[in-house]
Amino acid sequence: MKVLALAVALLSASTSFAQDTTVEKFRPPPSGRPMPQPQQPNNPPRHNPGQNYPPQNPTGTLVVVGREELAQRLARLEKLLEDIEDRADRDTRAKVRKAQDVLDGVARHVEEAPLLATVMPRPPPPPPEPMVRPMSDSSFQRWYDAISRETFTDDKLRVLSMGLQDNYLLVSQVLRLMERMQFSDDKINVLRIVKPRILDTENNYLLFNAFTFSADKKRAQDILSAR
Repeated sequence: MKVLALAVALLSASTSFAQDTTVEKFRPPPSGRPMPQPQQPNNPPRHNPGQNYPPQNPTGTLVVVGREELAQRLARLEKLLEDIEDRADRDTRAKVRKAQDVLDGVARHVEEAPLLATVMPRPPPPPPEPMVRPMSDSSFQRWYDAISRETFTDDKLRVLSMGLQDNYLLVSQVLRLMERMQFSDDKINVLRIVKPRILDTENNYLLFNAFTFSADKKRAQDILSAR
């Protein structure tokens, strides 16, 4: 009877260990840190390719446990059952063999269980950022003609600001806009308005050609270099 009680206790300890391991392994990570991913074993688990993971209608709660550590504990438990069988009577040996069959089934289930990466697919990648393109030639020409039709500088700058909404420019287009202005101060105002919308900033040095005097070029440089 003592031998039988020991076998029952060992089986109960196996169930308790699986529960304890589940609690320990499924403890949530600290706030602000990603969940650690399981390591890829040298020999991937064998499972039926036609079987879906997780099961479509699971009979219990799915948990995550450490495969290697649990397999070692099961192997030690099987060794203990073998020692009991060697010293037990006939009836007890029959019960120990049944316990070993159950234990072998648990061991196979652990070995064939899929990796967490196959059960929980990776989240989809974030959508790509929208492409920013300069104003098309046709749209720019219509905008340019509307600015040219205005007589006064303030009206020209007003049309320029309105047409710039949600649009981006190339340096060559900015030069054409600045050419519509007669005085350096007006050209500086154009540059100040369109500067945040210039795409090819590596060509900003070409904008200095719109000015004659060094003082005006210095003012343009201050605008272009400002953040």
